[in-house]
Amino acid sequence: MIKRFAALLCVGLTLLGGAAWADTAETAVVPADFSKQFAGRFLKEGEAPVVEDMAYRSQDVSIEIKTYREMNSDVYVADIYLRHLSDLRRGFGGGAWNGRNQKQQRVVDIALQENAILALTGDNAHNFSTGIVYVNGVRHRKTNPKRQMCVLFADGEMKTYKSTEITIKKLEKTGKAVWQTFLFGPALLDENGKALKKIRSQVASENPRAAIGYYEPGHYCLVQVDGRGVKSVLEAGKRSKGFTLLQLSAFMEKIGCKAAYNLDGGQSALMWFNGRIVSTPYKNGRSVGDIVYIAATKEPETK
Repeated sequence: MIKRFAALLCVGLTLLGGAAWADTAETAVVPADFSKQFAGRFLKEGEAPVVEDMAYRSQDVSIEIKTYREMNSDVYVADIYLRHLSDLRRGFGGGAWNGRNQKQQRVVDIALQENAILALTGDNAHNFSTGIVYVNGVRHRKTNPKRQMCVLFADGEMKTYKSTEITIKKLEKTGKAVWQTFLFGPALLDENGKALKKIRSQVASENPRAAIGYYEPGHYCLVQVDGRGVKSVLEAGKRSKGFTLLQLSAFMEKIGCKAAYNLDGGQSALMWFNGRIVSTPYKNGRSVGDIVYIAATKEPETK
């Protein structure tokens, strides 16, 4: 709850559905509350979190990690319901966004410093010289993208855009505050939530993968695909090849996502949950600049 309160403090403008566009860490947004939509998904006030091997429930968050053996690969899908969008966050090596000078740390270390429940490798946006960057409601860069991008609005909607479809001015004209942006890409589904037939990318071949998926405001998923020949933990004697981008696209449609976006994969791809690595990263993973995570908020003590 401490982090949520910090996210809601507005030194500049407090947004209730509009947008803040100043490039300053002092400007914040008010992310959506989904208490009414998903009330039955969460524990009641005062109940202690329920922690299982591949599941977590609290007053604010519901996570269930489902495993699949698909297309010769182990796949982990974290199905996530949030009471508050502010619990879907991004964390960085060194504790903050720092552009081209971003510090690199292991996913595990960033997750621990951010008090995360669930974490997945991020989008590596600091290595791109252009692209609009919003982190936890704060705009850090307004340079127009030269690549596809993904926007998670503060009302909980997630949309993907082609490079020709979005600029900072067009984003302003939506009249909606922005909670996160992602730049790695590409987008994995069309505007109707259907798998793509063709994807142009330098990383289109079989690889370990990480992705974020969207079902409806407040309901998301983080997806990890093992690859590059690591041993399968789901099927004895087998190995994981990894997905092509087209295979990942087909999988995101299969699990029902309305929008989906590819994050940093390869050796970077790793899923961490409740104190341990649950996937099988290639060569045990590597240091990264950022993660996507679900926060373990703490309710304030009452006297």
